[in-house]
Amino acid sequence: MKLLTSTLCKQGGREYNQDFLDHTANADGACLVVCDGLGSYYGSEVASRICAMSIIENYKQIMQLDGERAVKPEYVQSYIQAAHNRVVDEKERNPKIKSSCTTVACVITDYKYTVIAHIGDTRVYFFKNGKHRFQTKDHSLSQIAVEMGQIPLRDIRSHKDQNKLTRVLGSDYYIPPDCDIYDTPLAPGDAFILCTDGFWEYVYEEEMEQDLAASSSPDEALIRMEQRLLARVTKFNDNYSAIVAMVTE
Repeated sequence: MKLLTSTLCKQGGREYNQDFLDHTANADGACLVVCDGLGSYYGSEVASRICAMSIIENYKQIMQLDGERAVKPEYVQSYIQAAHNRVVDEKERNPKIKSSCTTVACVITDYKYTVIAHIGDTRVYFFKNGKHRFQTKDHSLSQIAVEMGQIPLRDIRSHKDQNKLTRVLGSDYYIPPDCDIYDTPLAPGDAFILCTDGFWEYVYEEEMEQDLAASSSPDEALIRMEQRLLARVTKFNDNYSAIVAMVTE
């Protein structure tokens, strides 16, 4: 089993890029991470970078010791809590970034068992047999409006509270991520998309499905999706980042 990946992390119409992503994948498993530093808080690009790199580092360490443990939910939880602690430690060393924080979304898999974890509104999408099967639920006031039946899910993109988050990483206290477990082995044709809100605001779920189906590689799929995004963005659009991962033989 193999996971082919393609990545995108761009500044968009902002003065600087507070998104950060990292990933590692081989025949034994994969860890994919996308983070979005909160733009209204100074230094959040530091928080997003530390978070992503910390999760990858801890995953690799456990993989070297015992690959089967690396994908267990309790270990995935520990990677994210360790990332939170590192961000907090850095903020204590550097008071200039004391308000910085980040979202995080990650997929960790050994191809037989997969854990999807997230904090905030950076999303993970899963596609099975070419169909959109699953997506994470944002930790935002807009998602609460969806749960209360006030707006349909699609309208989160334009809702007034879309960027008001109820959970972030690196704040004064730690709130664990939501973890979703997929305990069926992955198969060729399965795919994941991890992306920040600056990406999914402009690329709709049915379009992701279409572009994956029309593409022979994650590079091609991501090019198609970015073209859709660029046709819709405004002058001052947010940073946008994504990882597209396709399972092959």
